[in-house]
Amino acid sequence: MNNLVSEQEVTERGVYNEVVSLLAHMDDQDKDRIALRIASIAKTNLASVVRVLLEKLQQDKQKRVAIYYILEEVLQQDTGGLEIRLVKNIVSLASDQMRETQEATNEVKVAASNTLVTLHVSVSLVRVTLNTMFSMLEFVKDGRLRQAFCGVFIPKVGQLRLCNHFLPVYTHVTSNWLTCEEPELKQAIIKALGPMMSLLLHKEEYQDQIFEHLSWLLEQYNENTDVFHVTKSLSQLLEVSGEYKIPLPDGKFQAICSALHNQICSQARPLSMENHTELVHCVVQLARSSPEDLIAFLHSQLKIKNEAVCVTSLKLLRAIVDADLPETRPKKCLIVKAVKSTFSDQNATVRKAVLHFIQRLLSLQSVENCAAWDMVAHVFTEFSVSTSKLAIPEENTIQTLCTDILQCLDTSVTGMTQVLWPRLLEYVVPVQYTGTLKPLCRCLRELAEKKQQEEEEAACLDYGGPGL
Repeated sequence: MNNLVSEQEVTERGVYNEVVSLLAHMDDQDKDRIALRIASIAKTNLASVVRVLLEKLQQDKQKRVAIYYILEEVLQQDTGGLEIRLVKNIVSLASDQMRETQEATNEVKVAASNTLVTLHVSVSLVRVTLNTMFSMLEFVKDGRLRQAFCGVFIPKVGQLRLCNHFLPVYTHVTSNWLTCEEPELKQAIIKALGPMMSLLLHKEEYQDQIFEHLSWLLEQYNENTDVFHVTKSLSQLLEVSGEYKIPLPDGKFQAICSALHNQICSQARPLSMENHTELVHCVVQLARSSPEDLIAFLHSQLKIKNEAVCVTSLKLLRAIVDADLPETRPKKCLIVKAVKSTFSDQNATVRKAVLHFIQRLLSLQSVENCAAWDMVAHVFTEFSVSTSKLAIPEENTIQTLCTDILQCLDTSVTGMTQVLWPRLLEYVVPVQYTGTLKPLCRCLRELAEKKQQEEEEAACLDYGGPGL
């Protein structure tokens, strides 16, 4: 070996020759296989492979799309050790080729943009990428290219220091692109808005600007679009609002509540399970930021006396209880008060929704100070009502549900002893004998103590025995 040639130079020459050879034999059928092979070489020789690919991107115009595809695969791995000069070269070349209007096809522009998306993996690379991309916004006219740009704009890192970097593009997109009519582009914009809005919302000086565009986002529920992405973007915004206690303007809060509620209870088009889950998650996030306002809204919906509206409201109140948030625990009384307003509703579907709410409430770790006894008493009332209507199938279902609730009552829950004792005896002792409850309780206590002193088997009662 020539002592004047370093080992690094020999390695780079070998990498260069192998990558060039692979690219020379590449066609559409071999593209994936060759991309994997070059990506494998890049695991130990990342900088050398990137330099070869950049050179070929400038020399071989016919294979630019395929080479960008391979570069994208290479950049999927850890690029933390890639020198900043090479990063800037990638961004500069891709940006230049995206700006070309005559020689570069749309496929090349999209491929270059996708490469920049992949490069968008750490704070330093984001800054390099964004600063270059933002300067090009006014030149982006093609719909497919705008879609690709929206992919770049979606933050892949949650660093608050990037807020200032995203504001210019957010302003440009919301000022110039929201009026687009292309469904694919509109979908891409909707997907990008959520991450950008949630990032910018951390800065108080940007909040008014963000809230202005909430109306546009909610309007997309009425458009012919995939509404799940509307919900997802809204969810991302509400998560930040709830977690950091950023209040939503009164009018916007009500508009969001109405939009979410309407989506869940509307029969206009089928609601996917994925979207339903995300919609409920949005409501729970609203409960974090303003629990009293949300409960008041749902209470108002229960007064409408429409089956779908009432059932949706009850399910959402159950979801709030189920989430057991620190913000909503002190509001149990308000939630129970709202549910109690439906006790007189004779609709079987509404009655079942109420019972399901009660079942969830009574399974919490604490039922103190939330009128839990009224909930238990209502279960007995519903059981009694159903007894006289068992010829109706739905009444059978309601009675079974009542039995299940009582069967699963957890007496270890904090506050349950005070709720159940001694009131449950009122349902065991005939009305004419309620005056004997005091001596009866004494007898029961003594019998229980006597049983405990005997063997364990003697202390067990057969709840399924004769006469029960």
